[in-house]
Amino acid sequence: MSPEKKLISIVSPAFNEAPVLHIFHQNLIKIMNQMSDAYQWEMIFIDDGSTDATPDVLRELRRRDSTVKLIFFTRNFGHQAALTAGLKFAKGDAVITMDCDLQHPVSLIPRMLAEWEKGAELVLTVREKDRSAGLLKKLASGLFYRLMNALSSTPIKPASADFRLMSRKAVNAFLQFGEYHRFVRGMVSWMGFRTREVPYEPDARFAGTSKYTFRKMLTLAFDGITSFSVVPLRVSTILGILIFFGTILYAVYAIMVWFLKPYTLQIGWTSLLVTLNLLGGAILLFIGLIGEYVGRIYEQVKMRPIFLIDSTEGFEEEEAA
Repeated sequence: MSPEKKLISIVSPAFNEAPVLHIFHQNLIKIMNQMSDAYQWEMIFIDDGSTDATPDVLRELRRRDSTVKLIFFTRNFGHQAALTAGLKFAKGDAVITMDCDLQHPVSLIPRMLAEWEKGAELVLTVREKDRSAGLLKKLASGLFYRLMNALSSTPIKPASADFRLMSRKAVNAFLQFGEYHRFVRGMVSWMGFRTREVPYEPDARFAGTSKYTFRKMLTLAFDGITSFSVVPLRVSTILGILIFFGTILYAVYAIMVWFLKPYTLQIGWTSLLVTLNLLGGAILLFIGLIGEYVGRIYEQVKMRPIFLIDSTEGFEEEEAA
């Protein structure tokens, strides 16, 4: 590697992305060649337990291109874990994380680097128009970010993506985080480094379908909210206080009516059942909510690794050098 050129690391998780890897790699090479006078590059692919030909395609790319480096997980640990692994292994002065499904345009990389050169420690990308996203996904995403920003003291830009640039200082700070349940967008925003935003329109998916199923998106949303806010727990406390004082007021009202107009006081099963069901439902809801927090604490204190690596390729040469 040339000592006078800055090293840029591209970190890209891959889970069953065999049909698009060659095209993604070619697109990256074009950008690298355009900026080869100023930068040197490394491409780090993380195979997140793929069940298709992704590992074979990655090894083929590695044989053809020495800048390609590979990390293979023992199983599928998830997108957030794969990003963390890539950031841990990246050596660049700046690290760009992006998906390899061709929806994150590589043409944005020069602009992101320009913002970094101006002094930004974080360069975030924000989706402006996503024609490939369905109405339900757009509504769910908008609701999540509004809820997240309402509950948390850490602001997160709506429509932000995991397509971002992080300076070496920001990467080193990120690697100090010890969370097991990871919401990388929130963690990056929490750090508070000087940030610039770059808008973009996602390209159409070339092949396959999104690996973020509804279940995975829901899990990510829970991880984000429980990692960055205790407001849901406080809501249960506030609701309990309101019910307590409301019950006292109703008891005072009933006693007054009993003494002033004893024959007008009606005791009905309907109001009793409604009250019991309301309280019972609220209790079960908040017990479940507390369980979510306790479950995450339980998994955190076990101190299990965020991911396990089966093998790596391309990093051994650096260590030998």
